[in-house]
Amino acid sequence: MAIKLKTKIDSFGRVVIPKKIRQAMGIKNNTDVYIEPVENGIFLSAGNVDPVVKEDNGIIVVCSEPLEDFTGFLGQDRQDRIKKIVKDLDN
Repeated sequence: MAIKLKTKIDSFGRVVIPKKIRQAMGIKNNTDVYIEPVENGIFLSAGNVDPVVKEDNGIIVVCSEPLEDFTGFLGQDRQDRIKKIVKDLDN
């Protein structure tokens, strides 16, 4: 998307996302917005994307974006499953 528009911060620290960008991104009233500082500025993302539920080879899959990093959790879960498999093989 090559839309770039100028806006200002008001006296309360609010920023208005121009209507043209809101429409292009499907942002509606009461949409959650996430703001994070990055090296050269501020990253703003809208939480307006609803999770997509689909079936993949008989398995229900929810496709959405995580709100935080969960790679540590996945690594620990993977280790726990491996330990269980090894334990079951030993029996």
